[in-house]
Amino acid sequence: MLLKIAVFIGVLFLIYLFFFKGKRQEEVKQNQPKTKVLEGETMVECHACSTFISYDEAIIKDGHFFCSKECARLPL
Repeated sequence: MLLKIAVFIGVLFLIYLFFFKGKRQEEVKQNQPKTKVLEGETMVECHACSTFISYDEAIIKDGHFFCSKECARLPL
């Protein structure tokens, strides 16, 4: 009798894990902030002259975006 109750509780626990645990993990993933991936037609601003250029054409120096080699050489 006690063994039947333990098996029944175990089955209920497995059903709980199967149906509700997956949904909870999805909710946690949705609450995390999403990081932006800069690529393609994303426009970035030149740190020196404030011109907007596409990410593919930008020059990255010291963590800043620049539109040309001339702007990248300007003192910050």
